[in-house]
Amino acid sequence: MRRRVLKLVGTALVVSVLAAGEAFAQASGSLQPVQSTLTQLVTTLTGQIATSLAVLAVIGSGFLAWAGRLTWGIAGSIIFGIVLVFGATQIVSFFQSAVGS
Repeated sequence: MRRRVLKLVGTALVVSVLAAGEAFAQASGSLQPVQSTLTQLVTTLTGQIATSLAVLAVIGSGFLAWAGRLTWGIAGSIIFGIVLVFGATQIVSFFQSAVGS
């Protein structure tokens, strides 16, 4: 399942970058088309899609807890994953300010 999601995200990234190739060629050296494509991708993956997936993960963990099958490892993985997805922008900003960029 994890490989499938990573493969899907990777494919979406490659397709987005390749689709911006023509616009990039017309911009004569400007990175604006690539930047706007990547910004749109980040917005899409951290918006409604990520919210829906996070809700489904919490619902799934609720069913596991209800059946007595929820372990601390699974619960921690779900919480950590949600924190990483929705906190990605703040995490990157923190590291950028730490190195002075």
